Parts: sequence; C-alpha cells; structure tokens
Amino acid sequence: MIAPEVSEQERTATRAGPSGNAEQITTRTTATVTPMGSRLQSAVWLAVGIVDVILALDFVFKLLAAANVGFVGFITSVAGSLSAPFRGVLASSVPTGHYFYWPDVVAVVVYVIAAWIVVSLIRIMAGRGAPQRSGI
Repeated sequence: MIAPEVSEQERTATRAGPSGNAEQITTRTTATVTPMGSRLQSAVWLAVGIVDVILALDFVFKLLAAANVGFVGFITSVAGSLSAPFRGVLASSVPTGHYFYWPDVVAVVVYVIAAWIVVSLIRIMAGRGAPQRSGI
C-alpha cells in the first residue's frame, strides 16, 4: 500500500502592541494527503467488489431457482452481460434440479485476477523514485 503523505506548515507572526511590546505567535498546521495511486487502487477494488457481488448474487439466485422478476431480473440482466465472455468455458450443470451456473464463478475469478494485475501496475507506476533536489 502506498503510504499517505504528511505535509507540515509552520508560520510565525510578530505582533507589536501599543506600548511597544512585541509578541511572537507560531502556528503549526499538519495535513495528510492520500496519493493518487492509493485512490486509484481503492477505486479498482471497489469496482471489482461491486461486479463480484452482482455475479455472486446471480449465481445464488440461479442456484436457488429464484423467479426472474424485480430485483432478481435486474441482477440477472446485469450479470448476464458481465459473465457473457465466459459462457461456454465450462458447462453449467443441473445436479439436483438446481442450476449451477459456472460462467459466474469463472467471471468472479478472472475479474479478481485482472484487478490484482491492474492494482499491481498502479503500485509500480506510483512508486516513489529517489528524492529530487530543487534549485541545483
């Protein structure tokens, strides 16, 4: 994981009163900034998590032979397009009258592996190089 960057700022102000006495005030501000690479990694895992939940729900609904109406119909239509590239890879089976839909399982595995590869590439691209000296 990419560590967050901490930025610190210190400001000193001198204030002179009417009697000529000077007072010095120092203010310190600390802020934590999450690097863009870390945000991209989180976005990739969130997207794959949503896709996997949709595919898992479709798998369970088909296994339980749920009626294809309402929410189940919506999940089935969305998951159908997500698992379409994997139809025919493994044959779906009906061992006990329940439909075991393999394309959903294969799609979940492939999408997780693809997300891992994308996150690894983001981590490589966002890696920190040697510190640069400015003004030289």
